Amino acid sequence: MTVAAALTGCLGAVGLIVLVRELSSAPPRLDAALARIQPTLLRPLPADSPDTADRVGRWLTERFTRPAGALAIPRTDLALLGRPVERFMLDKLALLVTGLAVPPVFCGLVAAAGGSLPWTFPLLTGLILAAVLWFAPDWNVRSLARQRRRDFRYAFTSYLQLVVLEREAGAALNAALENPAKITDGWPFQRVHEALTRARHGQEQPWRALARLGEEIGVRDLIDLAHTAEIAGSEGAKMHDVLVAKITSMRHEASAAARAEANSRTTAMWVPTSLLMLGFVILVGFPFFSKLLASG
Repeated sequence: MTVAAALTGCLGAVGLIVLVRELSSAPPRLDAALARIQPTLLRPLPADSPDTADRVGRWLTERFTRPAGALAIPRTDLALLGRPVERFMLDKLALLVTGLAVPPVFCGLVAAAGGSLPWTFPLLTGLILAAVLWFAPDWNVRSLARQRRRDFRYAFTSYLQLVVLEREAGAALNAALENPAKITDGWPFQRVHEALTRARHGQEQPWRALARLGEEIGVRDLIDLAHTAEIAGSEGAKMHDVLVAKITSMRHEASAAARAEANSRTTAMWVPTSLLMLGFVILVGFPFFSKLLASG
């Protein structure tokens, strides 16, 4: 009886242990855990195939451009304006074809009206007009980029002044650089904010990001400031002096540029003013001189 009771107790204990083990959560299997953390190879999304216009623009870019000279693409100016190179080349091609097509069409209209023009007129006029229209986008892009760089320098001076105020308020260098770029939706502040955000995500010094932005859009002030700041280091006093000196220098340059532009416009006004005065003198003196010649 005692042996049966002991055997019954052992079987009950074993059954209780098995029940507890089945009800408790089992530890994860090593092979299943490793399978879950393995990176899943995702099938790459199909890239959008470029349309015919983009392919033509890319072909023109590869065939009819040079790194320097008259056929060089103003890549820095296009990057500043946010225009793709392919579209720029397509605009040039469209204007070239227009310049070649307008003189023959004009000659056809003249011939339909009963007139006649020499055969050399559409040929020479078409070549000259096509050459002028081919370089018209370059002149337009360079003019717009020059104006945008001037606007960027003005905005960047204000940005540096805000950075100085942030530093004087006790903000850290990275925070002092990023906070002023978030206060407005102006495109200069947006470009600076994007450069600083990429630098923060890439664990890069902000001055290098600003230097790269200056090289991309062709603003020398950004590059000079970044190099000077890297040399000065991150000390508060040195960085404050560097920023104040750069603000003063940029304001002097902007003031000198404004005075030079005002002087050039004043000088250019002499020609129409002189012609206006000459016409006035002729208008007033013509009756007197006509009577004098008639009486003589």
